[in-house]
Amino acid sequence: MRALRSGGLRCGTALLLLTALLAACAVSEKQNRRLLNVLDAHVAPESDGARWALAPVAFPVGVIAFVGDAVLVHPACVFDDAWRDTVDWLWTPDPAESRFRRALITPLCALATPFVWVGDWLGRAIFAIPPHEAGA
Repeated sequence: MRALRSGGLRCGTALLLLTALLAACAVSEKQNRRLLNVLDAHVAPESDGARWALAPVAFPVGVIAFVGDAVLVHPACVFDDAWRDTVDWLWTPDPAESRFRRALITPLCALATPFVWVGDWLGRAIFAIPPHEAGA
């Protein structure tokens, strides 16, 4: 009986943690839901009767579009922002930095680049971090 209670406690804690993570999820913002926005703009019927009639089909399609946004589309759209952050953080020299210091740091930057890029990409893919401006 005690094991059942601790399992229920772990399940409740996991559910609470999942809810907290989804509250800050990148796909919770409208500009990060490209597939769902296309469905809303082009497929959503105008009348209430048509909405109720299409509900058995629309719900699974909407769930698939949401998962596609969260797993494929949004992570693919933040590759360039993560790369721009990596270049800014590691490869853009400070004007006050000497050439000698830059030469010493370059191998470390080369080693850190994949880790910084993947970390930034995961952060941008999971959390709602605003994108860089298109022209900047």
